[in-house]
Amino acid sequence: MRGGALLSLALLLAVAAALALLAAPYLSAASRLMAGDVAVLDGTPFDLLLRFYSDGLASREAVLVALLTLAFMAVLAAMNAAKRAEGEREVRDGVYGDAKVLSGRADLRRRNDFWDGRGVPDRAGLVLGAGRKGYYFDSSVPHCVTVGKTGSGKSQLQVLETMHLLMAAGWNVISTGKSEIVELTGDKARELGYAVTVLDLKGYPGASPYNPMGLVVDAVEAGDADAAARLARQVARDLIPMGGAKDTYFPRAARNVLASVVYAVAQEDIPRGAKCLASVAATVAAGTAGDDPQDPSAGLKAYIRSLGEGCPAYAMASDLLSDGGVTTAGKNVLSNLKEALSIFSDPGLAAITSGESVPITDLIEGRSVVYIQMLDEGDPYSTVYNCFLNQWWDVAQRVAARNGGRLPHVTGLVLDEIGNTGRVACLPSIATLGRSLGVHEYLFVQNLKMLNAYNEPGDGGAGRDKLLGSIGIKAALCLSEPDDFKFFTALTGKRTVRSRGTGSQRAQGRCSASTSYSEVAVPLVNEWEWQGRVPIRDGLLVVKGGENSAPGREGVFQLPLDYANRTPAGPFFGLGSEDDERRKRADYYRRAEEAAEGEGGERTAPWTPDFVALLAAGDQRPAVHDEWEAWDE
Repeated sequence: MRGGALLSLALLLAVAAALALLAAPYLSAASRLMAGDVAVLDGTPFDLLLRFYSDGLASREAVLVALLTLAFMAVLAAMNAAKRAEGEREVRDGVYGDAKVLSGRADLRRRNDFWDGRGVPDRAGLVLGAGRKGYYFDSSVPHCVTVGKTGSGKSQLQVLETMHLLMAAGWNVISTGKSEIVELTGDKARELGYAVTVLDLKGYPGASPYNPMGLVVDAVEAGDADAAARLARQVARDLIPMGGAKDTYFPRAARNVLASVVYAVAQEDIPRGAKCLASVAATVAAGTAGDDPQDPSAGLKAYIRSLGEGCPAYAMASDLLSDGGVTTAGKNVLSNLKEALSIFSDPGLAAITSGESVPITDLIEGRSVVYIQMLDEGDPYSTVYNCFLNQWWDVAQRVAARNGGRLPHVTGLVLDEIGNTGRVACLPSIATLGRSLGVHEYLFVQNLKMLNAYNEPGDGGAGRDKLLGSIGIKAALCLSEPDDFKFFTALTGKRTVRSRGTGSQRAQGRCSASTSYSEVAVPLVNEWEWQGRVPIRDGLLVVKGGENSAPGREGVFQLPLDYANRTPAGPFFGLGSEDDERRKRADYYRRAEEAAEGEGGERTAPWTPDFVALLAAGDQRPAVHDEWEAWDE
């Protein structure tokens, strides 16, 4: 019998007992009146009740009447409960499914890790449940995804608590999200000895410069041409995503041209500050704006050819050198290229992505917390963040290789609003390889559609499924999309119930009734139930072991949640009321502004080749066969 049925039975029995005590005096009086004792009619009904329980009338007769009344009411209650249970009854170990939601404290403590917020935890992970007494988490599962619509409270209900747990355990952290996170946790991170780095592309005071070409320049200066070429191609892939396009030829060709120019600028004998994407953008713009209608990109081709066929940039630019914008196809390639580079015409972005860059190797080898100020969904600047995360993962693998296959510090990627950036190429790889290196990936998205960026054209959604299949915990905070309802309903699994059915039939003037029983599978959580869930009331529904979108084999859990200021994160970060936190954030921003005053100075202007000199030198070649001619049709 389930908990609800037991509670109903208990309430019915309590009501039966109360009615029995109330009815006993009047039943006793009725029996005495039938025996001829009219004295029982003296006074009011209330007087009769008082006499029954005060002047000795409550004899064995009265007790017997009360017990008989109680027994009668109890029988009625039991019959009602049995009838309800017979209509539909859950079958233990049913053949059609035995899923159940575990929410009791004993089950949660037995199947999860728990930390009370005191001292130094000996393990850590994504916080799945939080309250005044501490945090529930699962240190054995390195990667998790939480789905919560806008306004569901991800920052206050999970992110801040997770930041507390990871920092208390001594992990390095990369956090993406709004400025709220750095403003509420940045001071504590510094107090704990972390190097704090803020990446922001929209002018947050004191944000660290990040040059996506920094690693390419380092490789060139180290004389490693192969590494420089590989890193240049990586930058090009990040800046020109496929975007799910069916025809990938043009963006792929644009990537090749971009990689060529990135490498070319990186190896130039110019100030390091000028070796940046603003210079790449200026070079492409000036080199493809020629007056010659037959070949407007003659200047850029002349520059690439001047490097010599032995330069990696030359081979990367084969498409450019064969056409360069003469044909319609060539113009489409250049259009893709210029669109990707257009953001670097913004002086603010050009400034923050030039000069010295964030020392990624130092961030990995030392104790660090990196705060990435997330942009709105679809913001073209997000491609720069993709560059950083992919380069961080590339460097992390090399550092781990030098360190016996593991990073010097376990690192948690707390990636809130990560769906806003589109495809981050390294995330599927981290989900597959991260555990052995000591990298844990915690994704927060508004809905699962935001992971469709990981699909490849024509793969039928296999890219997203592969990513989700590598993630051991999937959590539903607050769902809003019908596709997410279906996904989590299937993931939570089914339970088996026994149903009773009745029927009747009439034959030859007679009517007969029949009763049948059957076992059927019903969803553990129906699709319509997801929309009504409120996180602060209903908690977090967690599915463990649901790899490859199969029902969770390790269990479905409902864990309580609470706001960060009412959990151990409150005293740890100095959180309080909404007004207190607003003042704390404003104070942090003001101090960041004061610290940033006077910084920056003059920036190196974008560099471009001397196209006039190159063309005057006659560094042009006869027209070649147009391999893109077919595209004009």
